[in-house]
Amino acid sequence: MPKLPKTNPRAVALKTLLIWEKHKPPVDELISEVLTKSVLPQERDRALATELVIGVIRHLRYLDFLISRFSTEPLDKIDLEVKNVLRLGVYQLLFTRIPPWAAVAETLKLLLRRGRGKFVRDFVNAVLNRIAESKDNLPEPPKEVPELYLAVKYSYPDWLVRRWIKRFGIEETERLLEAGNEKPPLIIRLNQLKATRDHLLEYLRKDQVPLAEPCKYSKAGIILTGFNGKITDLKPYHFGWITVQDSASQLVAYLLDPKPGERILDACAGVGGKTTHIAELCQERAEIWAIDLYPFRLKRLEENFVRLGLKLPKILEGDAVELLERLKPAPFDRIMIDAPCTGTGIIRRHPDIKWLRTEKDFLEVPSRQLRLLKGLAPHLKRGGVLVYATCSLEPEENEQVIEAFLKEHPEFELENPEKVLRKHCGDIVSEIIEGFYLKTYPHRQNLDGFTAIRLRKV
Repeated sequence: MPKLPKTNPRAVALKTLLIWEKHKPPVDELISEVLTKSVLPQERDRALATELVIGVIRHLRYLDFLISRFSTEPLDKIDLEVKNVLRLGVYQLLFTRIPPWAAVAETLKLLLRRGRGKFVRDFVNAVLNRIAESKDNLPEPPKEVPELYLAVKYSYPDWLVRRWIKRFGIEETERLLEAGNEKPPLIIRLNQLKATRDHLLEYLRKDQVPLAEPCKYSKAGIILTGFNGKITDLKPYHFGWITVQDSASQLVAYLLDPKPGERILDACAGVGGKTTHIAELCQERAEIWAIDLYPFRLKRLEENFVRLGLKLPKILEGDAVELLERLKPAPFDRIMIDAPCTGTGIIRRHPDIKWLRTEKDFLEVPSRQLRLLKGLAPHLKRGGVLVYATCSLEPEENEQVIEAFLKEHPEFELENPEKVLRKHCGDIVSEIIEGFYLKTYPHRQNLDGFTAIRLRKV
């Protein structure tokens, strides 16, 4: 069987989808690995391969719905390779500017190069042409059952749509689902130790991003409107002036409100987005500990500190609760727990979350989150501040975890976030505070979905 050339972006997309469907690894890591091995010669080809993979996964259920309506074969009888070729073809027809004739022709080339026979090619050609001819009058899912209609139309699992309808109602749920399928804005955070936002905006507008605009929710945030290049192509990236971070994520460090001279723990530091922000807010005059389970993330964290010209924190690999129990460090003034979660607030950035999560996760994940809170609480000074945050919209991972924690730890109290956030962000914070919680949503503020709470040990 002839192999697809490594320089064909559609072939790379097909290979990636086949691996993803069989093994379900995180799709962004998978794309990075496959692109590294594919040696696509041009950036536009790499971008097309990425868009095709992300787009198919984002609209997976709707694509399958249409294929099943226009196919003479039942969907479950179509083999995995042909099914993914069809998905790629239909996605190109409906969600890209690729001319229909080119979308169909390139899709058939995939089958030819894979050695598929004329019968298979004729079948795929017929399905794609029927969909192309019906593009302005495509069948819709049954509207009599709202949750099924929304789940198929926007490509979400039934259980998640039911859950959101119960919380938000049908109309707002539809807005949330639609926002989750949109391409998120590219937002950067200014390193305020290196430049001012006005200076950086002026520089960007003159250089490569004429439509760059300030983010209204974070005084360090800039939206790179109209920029379709690579962030690493921007000179300020190499100057250490900027890092990529959604405004909602930036707000979490503001909620922590770190001060120079303090001992600060970032217990789930990841690649250092919030850790570097903490260092900048402290003018590098704080003792910061950064802990994460995964060495590849800590390597990226170190690289980000070096690129931004920041003093490295104390970096530790492992489980934060077990490490601190063993090391018995002096108490911290502030602790940030950016807890591992289901990620339902960042589906627009990681559409594979829709297909990786199950209802069972809302029984298992909160117990791990509560363990972090209970295990790290003893390491906070009396009078110290603990910020707990997730990129989840679900009460089981937020309000219910905090309620369970406070029942066992009466020495902690909730602090109203408005005063500290208003200092950093201005009056706009009234839009993102619900009671004692910082809450952001893709469909309300065009931000990633985050929930955060500020606790003080009294």
